[in-house]
Amino acid sequence: MRFNINDLTITTLDSIIAFDIIDGSWLFTLDELQNATIANTEDKLDITGKGGRKLTSIKRNKAVTISGANGLISGGLLATQVGSEFEAKDSTPVRWYDYLTIQSDKATTNYKAVGTVGNEIGKAYIKNTNGTIKEVVTQNTEAGEQQFAYNPTSKELTFNTGTYPDGTQVVVYYTRNIAGSVLKNISDHYSTKAMLYIDATGEDKCGNLYHIQFFIPKADFSGTFNIEFGDNQAVHNFEAESLASSGLCGGASSDGSDNFWTYTVFGVNAEDVED
Repeated sequence: MRFNINDLTITTLDSIIAFDIIDGSWLFTLDELQNATIANTEDKLDITGKGGRKLTSIKRNKAVTISGANGLISGGLLATQVGSEFEAKDSTPVRWYDYLTIQSDKATTNYKAVGTVGNEIGKAYIKNTNGTIKEVVTQNTEAGEQQFAYNPTSKELTFNTGTYPDGTQVVVYYTRNIAGSVLKNISDHYSTKAMLYIDATGEDKCGNLYHIQFFIPKADFSGTFNIEFGDNQAVHNFEAESLASSGLCGGASSDGSDNFWTYTVFGVNAEDVED
């Protein structure tokens, strides 16, 4: 069935889904898009004659840029932007801190501090009642004047007897091991390419609904991006340049032409047809 697509309003931006351009495997899905833009540019060289009169023009260097902002931080997009992959780690270090209260010359960390034996924590910061730092004490094998001991098994800090009254606040910073997923932004790894499918819902003047799909066979992602933190939610921005491609990579269908993108409109309840 053919559609009249002269006048359509895009009512909903549904998702952007990325696939590997080599084997077609799924990379990431952006389905909390705040906005997205497909920007097309084209250079024009004017041919002039006598007196600078414009005779004709030559058009060249067509380019397409895809950009947008996702309302959630996408791990797959982040990996594509830095050119690395997430690793599932059974044990990886993180830096931690605890606000503790001394009772009977002792305090206990919430987690096990790891590191050089006898120097797992290194320093403890004794606080005044107004929150300022009163004293810095260092770790030793035994508690003493301006020194504390730490037992990684019991997670217990022991301070010099009678030096600090019960209720004294202390802050410690230490390394602990956890299981987690790790992505490294390696200095000589760069952003990579992907196939993109941008899906949206559209409506014509008569209220008929359509599904709209932009297919970008080869999107070269930029490694320049910002993740901003503050009072508002963190937004994941992205930008990619569409490269001319016949769409043969990753098993994608192609009509044999060099496409920056393909725009397809079909009914929201369209049925399958024979090829």
